Amino acid sequence: MSFNFRFLIIAITLLLSNSMFAQTDSISDPESSRLRRNVTDLFIQRGTPMGDNYIGNGLSGGLGFGIRTQAYLYKGLYIGAALSNDFMKVNDVDIVGNYDRATKFNAYLFAGYDYRFTDLWHVTGDIGIGYSQNKNRQTTAQGGAKFRDSGTLFRFTTSIEYEFTPAISVFASPSFEMVDYKIATAPALSNAFNSGNYFNVAIGIRISDNIASIDRLKRDIDRIEAIPEDQRGGVQRIRLKIYKKRLARRLARKN
Repeated sequence: MSFNFRFLIIAITLLLSNSMFAQTDSISDPESSRLRRNVTDLFIQRGTPMGDNYIGNGLSGGLGFGIRTQAYLYKGLYIGAALSNDFMKVNDVDIVGNYDRATKFNAYLFAGYDYRFTDLWHVTGDIGIGYSQNKNRQTTAQGGAKFRDSGTLFRFTTSIEYEFTPAISVFASPSFEMVDYKIATAPALSNAFNSGNYFNVAIGIRISDNIASIDRLKRDIDRIEAIPEDQRGGVQRIRLKIYKKRLARRLARKN
C-alpha cells in the first residue's frame, strides 16, 4: 500500500469520525438562519461502465453501496471524503482478461457547494479526486486467482435532496467517474487499458448536523402552528416536535 493511499484513508477516517460524532447545538447562535455543519450520506447505487475501452466494452455494472461525509466551511461550501464498493460482471474475457467478476473500491476527497432553493429542497455539486481499485476474481474453473487493477480517480457528483426533518433527508445522486489506470500492457493496447469511465445513479439517506438560531427556530414553529392542527401533515408534526425540543435546548443553554 503506497504512502499516498495510506494518507488518503487516514484523512477519510478523520472526516468520517468528525461527522458521525459531532453534537448538534454545541456552539453559540449564528446571526443568520439554520446552517449545516456536518452531513453523512448512506447510499446504494447502480454503476454503468462506459467508453470505448476495456471497462466500457468488457464489463457490466451492478449494485454498490457507500458512505460520504462532508464538513461545511462557509454557508454552502463544503469539503468531504467518501468510500464506496461497486460490483461488476465480465461480459467478454477476450477484452478484459481471464476473470469472471470485479469489485470496484473507491476512496476519495471532494469539495463542492450545497444550494438550498426552498426550505425543504437542496441541490449539491462537487468534484473529487482519490484512489480506485478493481479487485478481479476468477471462477474455480478459471483457476480461482485474485488480482487487482488500480489507478487515480476523478469524480463529479451532483444530488437533489428533500428534507423530511432538519436532520434526515432522502436524495438522488447521479455521478460521473474517470479512472486513470496503471495497468502494464503492450504499447498497442495501452489506449484500451489506460482509462475507464463510469456513470452512477445513487439513492440514499442524508443525516445532517445543523446549527439553527433561536429566531429561526421560533419562525419555523410559528409557521407550522399557523396551519390548523387537523390540516398538518405527518412530516409537519414531526418537524414541529423537533423544532420545539431544539428551541428548549437552545434557551436552556442561553440561560
